[in-house]
Amino acid sequence: MWDAGERERVRARGRAWSFGATTSETRETTVDGRMDARWDDGDRRARGRLGGGWAGARSALHAVIAMIVIAATCGAIASVTRKSESGLEARERRETGEAWEKAAATAEKVVARQEEESGERELLIGDSSVAYVSMGWNAERRLVGDDGIETIWEGPAAENEKGELEATAPVGALLVLHGCHHSAKDWFANNTKCETCRGLAQEMSVTRTALNRGFVVIAVSAYGTCWSKEIDAPRMEQVLNTFFNDTALSDLPLYAFGASSGGSFVGMLPQMKLPVQPSGLIIQIAPGPTLENTPRADLSTYPPTVFSYMPKDERTSELIAQSIADFKRAGVQVKESKLNDHVVSDTFFYEESFGKITKEESAGLTNTLNSFNLLDADGKLTNDPRAFDDDHVEVLKKHAPVWDSMLADQSDVRELLNVAYATHELSAQEFGQNLKWLMVHSQQKVNHARR
Repeated sequence: MWDAGERERVRARGRAWSFGATTSETRETTVDGRMDARWDDGDRRARGRLGGGWAGARSALHAVIAMIVIAATCGAIASVTRKSESGLEARERRETGEAWEKAAATAEKVVARQEEESGERELLIGDSSVAYVSMGWNAERRLVGDDGIETIWEGPAAENEKGELEATAPVGALLVLHGCHHSAKDWFANNTKCETCRGLAQEMSVTRTALNRGFVVIAVSAYGTCWSKEIDAPRMEQVLNTFFNDTALSDLPLYAFGASSGGSFVGMLPQMKLPVQPSGLIIQIAPGPTLENTPRADLSTYPPTVFSYMPKDERTSELIAQSIADFKRAGVQVKESKLNDHVVSDTFFYEESFGKITKEESAGLTNTLNSFNLLDADGKLTNDPRAFDDDHVEVLKKHAPVWDSMLADQSDVRELLNVAYATHELSAQEFGQNLKWLMVHSQQKVNHARR
């Protein structure tokens, strides 16, 4: 796809990313058995083999998108200026808008083709390229600022030619925010740098997908049980200052994902005074701002946004529908991502936990649900798992992994039951597709703004 010269230029754009280092400094890590990695300016890797095709293609792809948009827009403008001013303004505006939409659609096709050519694929259970995620090899807990704001982060990694793990240069950062009664610990596997991390199934799936795409994942814990704009906005400013003042991330995009209370907080990020504004948002199982509570001028500045929600929760869905309508009225690019209920097959818990729950344990859990008549003829849950009585939970616990406490908000099995019922739970469903969509449309917005 590229000649040798272009490949060399892509490599040269790679950046070392030990937080706290400068571009001229080397990276040296020996903590927790991590291998030493020393990169000088002439030997930095653009991404490593972990999803490297997509990361390397971004710069060339952005140029292609920009040329498509500029060419289409200039053609439309030239056509408009040749026409008479009398009575044709509406038509001219329509034709210009159509030209832009056509250019955007063409750009999306280019992106899809480049992604396919880059070799990016869906992650499979047992995939060695992301095995380090379940080991917590690169995850680290940090207390930021004088208040000790709990922040846990992990960067992408890949095996080198010797088969040893080493960090790879990131393409951006993903901020992930928990719901009520949860914390930053849910997103990462337990390890020596985060002994209290618990790595819940769906949160870990989000982390794994983002790392595979080359993102640094940054999780922050709210001050209280749930997120508060008044209390947590200054704390978020401190965290982002810490990470984005670092050379490795200073010029890279930030995306944000949050569920429930965390989703509501993500929806308020563009209204906060932060050192870096997000290039895209995923607001899950929570409504976003509306024109009733946010001036149109402010809402119109929002980045591309995905509303990911569970239609079975009708009340929340109605509020989200209003947010979607108002975002569109304000000219914000919006995507809907519906999270429907799941069939609980014998392998459901195994697949949704990425193999953390074994096939045998998964089948045992499903058989237990059937024995209590909690699955209908289609294999879907008939009752809300949050309303299961103690007897149900105790019997399920006998078939659950020994490490699973079966406590609400701390259990992989309980979380996956909630995902299967699909009324209100953080879900990794369609996360990969939604992140791709944000990457494409945030770049289109940049190109459009530069016209």
